[in-house]
Amino acid sequence: MSGLMLFVAGFFFSFIGSIPPGSINISALQYALENRIKAAYSFAVAAAVTEYLYAAVAVRFQIYLTENANLSQYFQIVTGSVLILLGMLNLFKKPSASDVKTIGEKRNAFKKGILLSLANPLAIPFWLMVTAYLQSMGWIVLSNQNFWIYVAGVSVGTFCLLATVISLGVRFTAIQNNSFLIYKVPGLIFIGMGIWSFV
Repeated sequence: MSGLMLFVAGFFFSFIGSIPPGSINISALQYALENRIKAAYSFAVAAAVTEYLYAAVAVRFQIYLTENANLSQYFQIVTGSVLILLGMLNLFKKPSASDVKTIGEKRNAFKKGILLSLANPLAIPFWLMVTAYLQSMGWIVLSNQNFWIYVAGVSVGTFCLLATVISLGVRFTAIQNNSFLIYKVPGLIFIGMGIWSFV
């Protein structure tokens, strides 16, 4: 399995999975709107580092499941079901003002990025499901040696999405109101992944 393929797979699903507005990308946007660009990128690095750790935990567990075939069979069913559920939730989710978090002026951006990312433990089951799906489709093959490349792709994907949010600045505020682009496109992708895993 090509290291580039592993990296690209991790990057793509990390980028797509980070699109829906949440406390992390909204906070990065607020730094950008306040013209605190260095703080915004420091925040993005912190979020990417935390995503790296969460993805590493999830992928290591997925490797364990792959090595235990009995558990893996049942987990594929769970993965397909949860991906479809995740997609449906995205399709019917409405943008909420509660998604927007304020940035404390006295807080260090890097520390805030770590804290907000640690407060998002759903990253672990998300990467567990995505990795199980990619492996079941035969698109990636993970081992103890090469899974770090995949996890690096995950981390870089998160950083690039946040960097995109920062660079777009004001334009992203218009994009985040587009429920089709923000919620329905990722939702349809997840539903398609879930259905394909059953097929």
